[in-house]
Amino acid sequence: MAEAEYQNLRDRLRGGTRHCHAALDDQVTRLDRQGAEGYARFLLLQWRLFAALEPVSQGAVCAPVIRDLKQRAGADLERLGRLAPVPRLPLEPHPLAVDYVVCGSRLGTKVLRKRWLDRGLSETAYASSYLSAPPYMDYWRGYVARAEDLPAEGAAADRIVTDATCLFEFCLECISAESAEGKAIHA
Repeated sequence: MAEAEYQNLRDRLRGGTRHCHAALDDQVTRLDRQGAEGYARFLLLQWRLFAALEPVSQGAVCAPVIRDLKQRAGADLERLGRLAPVPRLPLEPHPLAVDYVVCGSRLGTKVLRKRWLDRGLSETAYASSYLSAPPYMDYWRGYVARAEDLPAEGAAADRIVTDATCLFEFCLECISAESAEGKAIHA
């Protein structure tokens, strides 16, 4: 689909990131099916993303959400005995790209939360700070309103889409790194 066919930045972000977003959703769904290990790896993904984003995302509207979710995921990982180094983010993302990825992640977490709680994983009983975080839907609605008011074309839109794509790819790399580390540890 050509850029000119998008009505606004929100539409372009959705269309321009759909392949990497779908790949990430697929990987997270795989984690969802792995029980306790998948839950721990999901928390590691979240913590790594938020820990890497926090120092470079102070201009994002969702900066307070990043801080809260990083602390919650970190606390859960401590309870699970699964700490990890903070990866370096290979870019300083545009604040609106950060808002798109972080605020949108809350929608997916809502679904995963229900699945993990319904399964009765013991880990969700004592490491549930992340799952009990507020949904932060006001942040999502704010992102939607801002992105729908911005044009789909231009240098700023190009950068936002590129940065959002890089953030999704960063998440995929975090999952791959955890998988490789796990294989090396358990081999």
